[in-house]
Amino acid sequence: MQNNVVRRAALPVAAIATMAASLLSGGVADALPAGKYVAFGDSFPANPGQADPAVPGRGGCPVSSSNIGTHVAAQTGLELHDYSCNGTTVFMPNQPQKSIIGQVDNAIAQGSLSHDTQLATFFVGANDTMQGAILPVPMQDDLYNKNLTEAIRKAQAAAPQARIMVIGYPAFTSADETHYACPINSNGFAPHIPAGLLNTVEMNLQKRQERAAAETGVGFVNLKEVSNIDVAMCGADGERQVSAILDSDTSSYNMTNHPTFHGSQVMGTTIANVYKSTF
Repeated sequence: MQNNVVRRAALPVAAIATMAASLLSGGVADALPAGKYVAFGDSFPANPGQADPAVPGRGGCPVSSSNIGTHVAAQTGLELHDYSCNGTTVFMPNQPQKSIIGQVDNAIAQGSLSHDTQLATFFVGANDTMQGAILPVPMQDDLYNKNLTEAIRKAQAAAPQARIMVIGYPAFTSADETHYACPINSNGFAPHIPAGLLNTVEMNLQKRQERAAAETGVGFVNLKEVSNIDVAMCGADGERQVSAILDSDTSSYNMTNHPTFHGSQVMGTTIANVYKSTF
């Protein structure tokens, strides 16, 4: 696992270390440019539900009024254009607003990706991992890379000055040899369940995301370093960043196995700080 939160494939190690130090110390540029932030992805960044008001996203899908993107926008001063949508895929067949290439095409057509776009994020891939599980892993890897790199390159062409980032998922399993998970977190009861197979699937997805970021020269934000399993699904009530599958702390999240409201804030702050550290 990478030990830094952000990595830009085209930068030398010294520059990477400087960026990471700036992130961890809360370094912020004196002035940030105005413009648009375009969020692409699946239900993790969209995160609509019953516990907070859902609003229409730019792509026509409902999104949470307090999702990750809203925190990024609030902390960067950028105007959020949210195209994320529940069920979005990278390579599995889907509706245009629920395919990552379709989302980018829509954003270009609507003028969201343009000369004044300052930031774009791609947070997607979990649905392909589940729906495409019947395919050999190398085939999944190549299909994911082909479509996500195409989507990123379209965004780069339409908004050449934008900072573009691929966002990794928070941890669903531990990094130690047991690879435990907490599918149950109810009334203080959160048993550690060994989940080696899930860890393999989880890390395969992260490697795909890292590969696409490296091949397009954009940043990769490693949320597993911030939202590890002990503060995610195994975290305490009111503090965990990802809800469990069976979770009693229902006022803190919209969907099970998705960011809690606290998690959305933490992850949004992480992404915003990475963006600010590039100035």
